[in-house]
Amino acid sequence: MEVILARHGEPLVESSRVAPVDPALTERGQWQAQRLGRWLACEPIDCVITSTMRRAQQTAVPLQEQLGLAPQVVKDFDEIDRQARVYAPIHVLEQRFPDYFEAIKRQDWEYLGWDPPERFTARVIAAWEDLVARRPGERVFVACHGGVIGAITSHLLGVQKHFAFANAPFASYSRIRVASDGRGQVHSANEVGHFCATRDRHIGPDGEGFDSA
Repeated sequence: MEVILARHGEPLVESSRVAPVDPALTERGQWQAQRLGRWLACEPIDCVITSTMRRAQQTAVPLQEQLGLAPQVVKDFDEIDRQARVYAPIHVLEQRFPDYFEAIKRQDWEYLGWDPPERFTARVIAAWEDLVARRPGERVFVACHGGVIGAITSHLLGVQKHFAFANAPFASYSRIRVASDGRGQVHSANEVGHFCATRDRHIGPDGEGFDSA
């Protein structure tokens, strides 16, 4: 089985005083999702999974529509900030939401609306292990989040830092090969070739789709 872990496209900056935010994609984020969907539609993807968060679900839509696949929604692939009342890129946080940015530095998870990192990592890895055990397809696309991809990648590589691989570009993707015994190998990280190239068929690393004529 191959699992393609994709970070969502660029979301809107959003804040609320009373409830968790769940921002949609910006216009550029929608373009990123379209590019990603057109690129991966050339591959024999047979399962689409998303988190419950709108930015991940909207990122998967172009691929779903091209492949005619309904998504499976997995709550435990939600980002660490699923109860946060602010969403913004880190440089925007420092400029526009300094109190929130300071709370990140002092690791005030309750104020932030974040899961404690250990709890976040545990639920993400449990969701990953469930996916591996039930093997929902031979090539599975997962639209999720930078922290989720970082947690899975760190787990597979034996890296202890929670956020060692968390800052993936928007709408980039990483490939994980899962052997029949459940062991995963990271085959690529943070691919972004789909932003500057097009293709009409898939040529895999083993010559998949190669035509010598």
